[in-house]
Amino acid sequence: MNTIKFCAKCGAPIGPEEKFCGGCGASVAEMEAEAGISTQQAAPAQAPVQQTQPVQQQAPQYDQQYAQPANNYAQAAAPAAAKPNPFAKLGEWVKGHKKITLIAAAALIVVIVAIIILCNILKYQVIDAKDLFKFEFKGIDGCGYVEAELNCYDKSYYSMADATSALGDLADETDLDLDDLDDLSDYASSSDKSSKVSKYFALDKKTLTKAFNKADDFTEAKKMRNALLKTNSDGEYKLKITFDKKANKNLKNGDKVKCTVKYNEDSLKDKNIKLKNTEFEVTVKDLKNGEEIDFFKGVEVKFSGFDGNGSADVSYDSAYPFIYYDYDYKSDLKNGDKYTVTANIDVYGAEESGDMTWFEYDDKYYTYKTADVKDGKVTKDFTVEGLEKTQEIDPFEGLEFECSGGVPFVKPYSVKSESIPAALKDNVSYSVSCDDYIGIGGTFKVTCSPYSSLARNGITLSGKTETNDWGDTVYVKEITVDETFPAYVTADNGKAAMDSYQSYLDDKIEDMRKDIKGHYAPYPADFDGKVTSIESFDYVDTYVAFTNKKNYDSWENTNALYNLYKITVKTDKEKKAVSFYASIYCSNIVATGETFTEEPYFSTSYYNKEADFKKKVIEAEGYTTTKAGAASKPATDDSSSAAASEATTTTTTTAKTDSSVAETTTSAKDKATTTTLVP
Repeated sequence: MNTIKFCAKCGAPIGPEEKFCGGCGASVAEMEAEAGISTQQAAPAQAPVQQTQPVQQQAPQYDQQYAQPANNYAQAAAPAAAKPNPFAKLGEWVKGHKKITLIAAAALIVVIVAIIILCNILKYQVIDAKDLFKFEFKGIDGCGYVEAELNCYDKSYYSMADATSALGDLADETDLDLDDLDDLSDYASSSDKSSKVSKYFALDKKTLTKAFNKADDFTEAKKMRNALLKTNSDGEYKLKITFDKKANKNLKNGDKVKCTVKYNEDSLKDKNIKLKNTEFEVTVKDLKNGEEIDFFKGVEVKFSGFDGNGSADVSYDSAYPFIYYDYDYKSDLKNGDKYTVTANIDVYGAEESGDMTWFEYDDKYYTYKTADVKDGKVTKDFTVEGLEKTQEIDPFEGLEFECSGGVPFVKPYSVKSESIPAALKDNVSYSVSCDDYIGIGGTFKVTCSPYSSLARNGITLSGKTETNDWGDTVYVKEITVDETFPAYVTADNGKAAMDSYQSYLDDKIEDMRKDIKGHYAPYPADFDGKVTSIESFDYVDTYVAFTNKKNYDSWENTNALYNLYKITVKTDKEKKAVSFYASIYCSNIVATGETFTEEPYFSTSYYNKEADFKKKVIEAEGYTTTKAGAASKPATDDSSSAAASEATTTTTTTAKTDSSVAETTTSAKDKATTTTLVP
């Protein structure tokens, strides 16, 4: 069932979809809000459906209309429909042109809103945020950065200017003569003129009131300015610019940097200030050109010497006077090693900019990557290469030793210099350690200490190493005594040893001839008269006396070699020729291969009979004396032992040694207490 609305203003009926009265244009919504009821009610059932003539009724009074109960609102308003309505035609037109009416109403609303917005805009001082800041580009081209701060005076200037203004007002009001007023005024005004600050932070009245043209007067302009200059508890301006940290570094001229203005919008609105353009870009400019440092520019490292004992030669030019270099003076480098050179930079006033650090030196600008420098140092490793190959030598091969004594009582004490390899001479030293005299199979220790010159000459040693008491590395080897070492002469080589001394023996025999002829019998030989002639001087045999006692630490001998001679002479008192015996001997004779002790000391002894020689020498206690002369001649008959002995000891100087038939003559006592050491 359709409901009928009646206008509360003019009483005209209102269609169910209409929002405004067709008679007077009143808003249906406003009428409903004022009445607190809906104008949309059902018409009374008894109301006449058709009327041929308008019903004449008196319109209710305004106060009576609103005094009626709400539910009678429609009924009371109904009679008003018959009243002539000046807007009836307009209402009818609007009904016929609803779209046009709606468009017109919307346009009206837009105009009203625009007027409100415009009034609101005109109320505020709109400031381009970029005009409030000053920008400073720091660093050098390629590692620059930008800083921004309010383009204003120092805070103290504003305090001073405010004080000047207050004093000026006070002076004007009281006619006071303030001596400092002119100075303060001049200072404030001169600061304003000499500094290019934003007009919104000006000190003088004219500039500031012109900048804040929305302000009523200079006092309000200062309040607006001070709103922009508010600080936090740390004394920092609340109005500031922030940059993207990642973007604000390593800048070069022409780069764009985004700026974002941070501020308290409500605080500024309280002073009728609005900021626009709070995000903008600035172009980097005025960055100076700088050279990026190559810390090792001009540094050259050359390696020389032998692998394992190489050295480095570092050279560099003066490309950067503020850099000096450190490096090791090593002499044990080998191919493939890492050799480090350190560059030390010492400058004043260096500043970091992003990933870079820059500084000025002698009116030039330099930069380097901050991460490359640690505590003012930069290091670079060079690979060792080009060193010569070394020669490896066994320092103990072919060595011969100086010894005291001989096997079985030999004691090596040094290395023979002539046996040292030529490459090692003057580059190593040897020491021999042997605590006691030793024989075949005995061992002693030899130490080789290399000099630094050895490695410089490209030689390395092989073998076992030790660390000595001074911390040096030395090479050691245990040497075993063998047949190549010196050995005391025995019966096997006694004849050869005495033969090697033949020239000495000939001299000695000649001296003995001189001592015998013209003299009495040499002691202890016994015959009468002086020797008038020497009939013969014949070699009998060679004997070797040897003991196994360690007599090297006493005055006794380890061995003794004897050449026994039979001498026949005539005297001025004997009717016939007489014979006696003489021995020429030497002691402690050592053989090294086929070489014997050089120039031994020879002594002589005389005997009446060969038996006397045997008793004193061959049968000497503690010694084993072995014949080392010619082979014994076999006896042709059962002659006496004395005759046999005489036969076996009668030899010539050219007889050869035959150790297989050499005799050993010793007493029974000697046989029981001594041991033959002849090999």
